[in-house]
Amino acid sequence: MAKLGVTVTLFLALAVFGSARAANVPVFVWGKPSVTYVPALSLYSSSEFGALVEAQIDEKTFTIVFAEDRLSAEDLSQCKLKTQTCFKNLQKLERKSYLPSVEEPLSVLEGSNARSVQLRPDGTLSERIVPQAGGIVVVNLSGDDFASHDALIDALYARLQKEHPNIVAIYTGKTPSFSYSSLVRKTRQAGQEPEPAKVELKTDGFLMVYEKFMFGQADAAELTVAQLGEATKVENATTDVVQIRLTGAGAQVDLFFLLTQGSWEITGVWFDNQEYYLRHRVHVNQHFSYSCNQWEYYSYDLQKKIVFEEVQLQPFWPGADGVAPPNNRFGDAWYCVGFTTGGILSGLFLVLIFIIIGSYGIAWMMDIRTMDRFDDPKGKTITVNAAE
Repeated sequence: MAKLGVTVTLFLALAVFGSARAANVPVFVWGKPSVTYVPALSLYSSSEFGALVEAQIDEKTFTIVFAEDRLSAEDLSQCKLKTQTCFKNLQKLERKSYLPSVEEPLSVLEGSNARSVQLRPDGTLSERIVPQAGGIVVVNLSGDDFASHDALIDALYARLQKEHPNIVAIYTGKTPSFSYSSLVRKTRQAGQEPEPAKVELKTDGFLMVYEKFMFGQADAAELTVAQLGEATKVENATTDVVQIRLTGAGAQVDLFFLLTQGSWEITGVWFDNQEYYLRHRVHVNQHFSYSCNQWEYYSYDLQKKIVFEEVQLQPFWPGADGVAPPNNRFGDAWYCVGFTTGGILSGLFLVLIFIIIGSYGIAWMMDIRTMDRFDDPKGKTITVNAAE
């Protein structure tokens, strides 16, 4: 209970001894042989720091706190006096706990019966410190002369330890001397452009959607955009051939489909009463749709072309029962991309080269023959005829 009372007392103070509350400042704790080793690369809150102090004190412990007006971890590493650090005495302490970032460590003294002692400009203290069991003294160090403060701490601590061996010393600051600007990463999000609306064309046994239809000269930099807004099925005498006419303002496209052995293909495309052709044949499974992001057809003289962008279409053929499936959704898509790309061909070519090299190597190794006769040092010398 006595230890808990001292901890509660120690857990309450700061504003009495410093006008401004500290943010995150470094802290050194040393003195008793039982000082706990703690991870140095951690951020400690006031409560966590209070728990660390609680583990070091009891009702007979005298606590001395050295509080700089401004202190940061950079001061400990960058402050130099000629070629040596300004904290040479603090550095030589063998058993100490160093916490580089503690949130308001002096707040553990708020409301306590701690005495405040000021460091005068001439380097003397405002009053003599007499260690007592359970006592708390805060020495306020003013100025930025860390080297003289380090010497004062070393001399004062040595005297107090001789008078009262059960002692814990704390060295910290009230506010950080370096201001840290927090960098907040903001993601710049461009306004999402609405997806272009696709045009849907539907008629009996046919479904098609596309984003844009264009036509013009084959070598033109820009093509004329036209809107095809209606699809009509042109009746034919046979059920294996389907003609679909797409009409719009100033444009008319006729598509001819043929069903052969479970697959359909496009046999012809006419635009404004002129036949166009596709460089790659469209031959798709009967139950599949055809999809392409840039579907181009050229006139036979290669002077004109028509382009469908982001197009998908499918003719629906009657099944074995003579009933065509509903034309409200597409089947699986067959895309207008080749199955053999440049990368695949390059890989196959390299594999072929490795196979040839490996075959030559194996053939040469299998052709190695060992000698079938050897000289006997005690017998006759082997004579090999030219014929052999």
